[in-house]
Amino acid sequence: MNIATKLPQPLSTFEVDVPANTYYDFEVAPDSTYPLKGVTYPVDYGNIPGYIAEDGHELDLFVGNDVDGELGSIVVDRGEAIPNEHKYYVALSKDALNAILEELTPVLLDHKSIVDIPDLLSEIEEYKTRG
Repeated sequence: MNIATKLPQPLSTFEVDVPANTYYDFEVAPDSTYPLKGVTYPVDYGNIPGYIAEDGHELDLFVGNDVDGELGSIVVDRGEAIPNEHKYYVALSKDALNAILEELTPVLLDHKSIVDIPDLLSEIEEYKTRG
């Protein structure tokens, strides 16, 4: 069962794009200098509809299965043509968080823990689409 359904709005609207332990190919051009060609995350990876990140796509979210798990944000370098991008995470075990950080090491710019769900909701509010 997806733990996101037990979280408050808008986290409960989480849509899985890449299920846990599935390889996701970035479809990077062969001549690209971008250091990641694809990733495998240990948890579900997807987005929060109605919230737009710096790359112009819906805000990315990692969702684990540890109800009392880690909350936080990650900032990644998307390359020269795309702004740096924030991604958020909820309910991650320490092992899952470490695995994600390791996958993203070549493009990881920043990582921070967030104390609780209200703080996370406050932080993502700036990404909510208006209109």
